[in-house]
Amino acid sequence: MKFYRGSAAAARSYVEADRSRADDYYLAEGTGLATRYVATSGPDNPASVLEAGALDGPAYERWVAGFDVATGVAKGQLRTDERGLRFVEVVVNGPKTWSLAASLHPDVADAYDAAQEKAAREVIGWLAAHATTRVGPRGRQVQVPVDRLEAAVVRHYTSRAGDPHRHLHLQVNARVMAGGQWRGLHSVGVVDSIQAVNGIGHAAVACDPEFRRALAARGYHLDTGTGEVNELVPYAGRFSARAAQIARNIDRYEATWRTEHPGSEPDQRLRRTWDRRAWAQARPHKVTPISGADLAARWREELHDLGFTPPRPDPDLGVGLVGTAVGRVNRDAVADLVLTRLGARRSAWNAADIRGETEQIIAGLDVITEPTVRGELVEDLTTRARARCVPLLDRGEVPEHVRALTSRRVLDVETDLTTRLAARADRPATSEPVGAQARGRTLDPAQREAVGALGGTARLVVVEGAAGAGKTMTLAAARDLLDVQGHRLVVVTPTMKAAQVVQAETGADAFSAAWLAHHHGHRWDSDGHRWHEPAPAHPLARLLPGDLLVVDEAGMLDQDTAQALLHIADTAGARLALVGDPHQLPAVGRGGVLDHATRWAAPDAHVLLEGIHRFTDPDYAALTLLMRTGQDPAHAFDALHERGQVVLHPTAVERTAALARVDGLVIADTREQVAALNAAIRDHHRTHETSSTGPAVTTRAGETLSAGDLVATRRNNPDLRVANRDRWTITAVQHDGSLTVHGRGGTRHLPADYVQHHLELAYATTVHGAQGDTVPAAHFLLDETTGAAAAYVAMTRGRESNTAHLVADTLEDARAQWVTTFSRDRADLGPAHATHLAAEDIERYGPQPRPTQPEDNDILARRRSPAHVPSRSSSSDRSPRIGR
Repeated sequence: MKFYRGSAAAARSYVEADRSRADDYYLAEGTGLATRYVATSGPDNPASVLEAGALDGPAYERWVAGFDVATGVAKGQLRTDERGLRFVEVVVNGPKTWSLAASLHPDVADAYDAAQEKAAREVIGWLAAHATTRVGPRGRQVQVPVDRLEAAVVRHYTSRAGDPHRHLHLQVNARVMAGGQWRGLHSVGVVDSIQAVNGIGHAAVACDPEFRRALAARGYHLDTGTGEVNELVPYAGRFSARAAQIARNIDRYEATWRTEHPGSEPDQRLRRTWDRRAWAQARPHKVTPISGADLAARWREELHDLGFTPPRPDPDLGVGLVGTAVGRVNRDAVADLVLTRLGARRSAWNAADIRGETEQIIAGLDVITEPTVRGELVEDLTTRARARCVPLLDRGEVPEHVRALTSRRVLDVETDLTTRLAARADRPATSEPVGAQARGRTLDPAQREAVGALGGTARLVVVEGAAGAGKTMTLAAARDLLDVQGHRLVVVTPTMKAAQVVQAETGADAFSAAWLAHHHGHRWDSDGHRWHEPAPAHPLARLLPGDLLVVDEAGMLDQDTAQALLHIADTAGARLALVGDPHQLPAVGRGGVLDHATRWAAPDAHVLLEGIHRFTDPDYAALTLLMRTGQDPAHAFDALHERGQVVLHPTAVERTAALARVDGLVIADTREQVAALNAAIRDHHRTHETSSTGPAVTTRAGETLSAGDLVATRRNNPDLRVANRDRWTITAVQHDGSLTVHGRGGTRHLPADYVQHHLELAYATTVHGAQGDTVPAAHFLLDETTGAAAAYVAMTRGRESNTAHLVADTLEDARAQWVTTFSRDRADLGPAHATHLAAEDIERYGPQPRPTQPEDNDILARRRSPAHVPSRSSSSDRSPRIGR
């Protein structure tokens, strides 16, 4: 989901930038740039969505600017500054293979386009029924439902790389009507509804009878787990790799041109020249397509060259296709599964999260039915799931978008955690005297205090320290002390890779937290169900009374895993220590374990490591402490810029080109950014350095790998002796697609199947992949999605230098981006913390007065009240069958 702020004239360029100029072949004169929809809603009527005609360029600009398209009259008082919100955008799309199938068969394309249009209507209708605006004096505003909402839908047929990618840009105008007046859309509420929007958009197409029958008639089958077309999956990555190469070529030309022409903008003629040049460079023996028919023919030729043969059509299969009957859906089991999945990922949720998860489950069950039938089913399921929720706030004016719902199990886990932690702290304890030397190094006073606490008698110890504070050295010294005492120090970490590093640097036994939990009988599945099966523990997993179990990077520990580790330590009579930094990356899911432990630990068993030992420059070490706490981010930015550690780039393509040339570890916030950087860096190496021109393989993700490439394994595999995020250099590519790689652990042979699914380029990495690493130099791509913890972690990986790269027109704009980054806190610290956040959101955005009609009190179904809401059914720890 994106916010568009800026001039209306630039909006057209914005939407056109998300496709290839090959899309122009599909845009006939007179068809218009976008289709406009008007949705109305009211307390007594379901949302109605009407198509209001096509928007040409000028009309689209008027619509974006907030003017009535027909009359030109402003929709209320409009903001005219550049930061004024114009629209909120979501993209309706599907798996890559859907677009490939559509490119091969016109009948599939027609059905897919129609299904996407219906999906867009459903999304618009849901938003109209649930969106709000704020009214009232500042400080005393309340949220009220909107009566009228407008949206524009822009259809694209290709990706920016020029390959088949049918998708819709659905733009919700920031001007909405409520109470007969035009007002501003409460955009935060729309953002908080993203799960419902994504779920509806996916299920509306995946469950569409016409689309599914068109696929089946052509001999295609959908994988209900992934949604992909099975017959096309092996070719999607290699197909995309060729198109992506063209896009990177164009980006490289543009970056070079902008460097040579600062302050200028390339025109369409120049961009078309780049297109032809990029096609010629990537496919020297192919002709650049000049029409839509040429382009579609080229796609079919590409797939044929990759070895794809379309399956044999079977019209009877299309006509007779039936999915899971609605009557066979185990509704109570689905409602329970919704809460289990949500609870595995977060501490609190809202009505939109429930709706989105329900839609995903229905699509995964292979329900194929008309939209009205699916809608009735989903509404009933969301109502059942809502009835099983526990409200975090005891008040009746909670806005629908505020995440103020949870489950009994989520609350019970946190209660059990705090009870166990409190019991561990409720005993007198002593620390062990420690000298100043350990392993030939001098310990600072805080490190000595930490080693003494780790080697003492406290059953709960917390050691906090900033990045580079010497936590690993502290653990090494504690391991030596415990060894003298006759006890083990066992370390668990978030990943196997981190455990290998700790074991090598401290000499202690170290494992991933999941490994230790599993070897003590704790089990879980991909849906989030957890249970315990008593089983004999692995010899190395056994703990004895007096042993110390250390959780390293404890800020990343989720509550379910923490509960398992506490159960293990309590059963064995082992002591427990949590080591980490609450300002670094939080848990993926329900976290806050380190915060709870800090709250309960005795004062002499809670140690702060205040010295910074990692960085060669003590002045930079002091700056990292400012970044850690987020205090005075503007001052930190100015200091970093003065030191040359903030670099501004005029455009994203110029930033990517610059990062492709740097020395050091490149870090980005998202996997999509990392994939783009990896490909650009690899291109640079292949263009400017002597490298092998031998055989290469293309993975399912579309990455091309050959000898000399830096890669990372992405799944633990003890048989292959590789860990997730281990880095390797490819030394040989075999004709069967297998690879030989070499890294710190020696040489490994990776079979073709592992290469296809679990190997990726590693010139760049995500922040999660970088946490725990120390390198000579690091470069970080900072953008509008970056949070404070991510920025702090990325800017503390380099021992000698760390540089942030931003896209900004001015220094003031860059400083504002930096300050905003350090105001973002994504951490989920458990349901107690979520309760405070929900109350703060109501205070910040205003309450939502409740309807007076009893049947309207259910926030999941403001327009409809089912005749029956079932009581909560009992269920076992494991998932019951959700489709009978």
